[in-house]
Amino acid sequence: MPIYYVKSDSDNKFPDKDTTPVLEPADNLRAVSIPTTSVQYFLRYWWMYAFKSDDSQELKAPGNLPPLDNDYLQELIDQQGKQIEQQAKNIESLKTENKSLKSANELTQQGLMEAVDYLSSKITPASTTTDTGSAATSTAAPASSAASES
Repeated sequence: MPIYYVKSDSDNKFPDKDTTPVLEPADNLRAVSIPTTSVQYFLRYWWMYAFKSDDSQELKAPGNLPPLDNDYLQELIDQQGKQIEQQAKNIESLKTENKSLKSANELTQQGLMEAVDYLSSKITPASTTTDTGSAATSTAAPASSAASES
């Protein structure tokens, strides 16, 4: 765990933004232990933290920043894992529902086609009467032509 040195005031805070944390000990600087995973975060917002007590090397975070420990980060990871699991379950549920809807749609289409076929078989085709009439007309035409020729 890296150790940085910072200048703190009587309230264990780091009010002087101009005195950035350093890696070497110096007069009027206190050591602070930073988890390796949090070094970049600490270096970005170091002045917002404070020591937990007068003789501590541990920091406490203000309300608007997360603490610099792995437990907090692990909690965030666990929460995101639960959200991912829930979303995966939702996706599976939607896939199942989609399959069900597709199946119902296919059955509906099949039923409609069967209904159309059934109704089509019950209707007398109009083209049959037209064909008979035109056949009679065509037979009559030659007869009348034959009559005019004689």
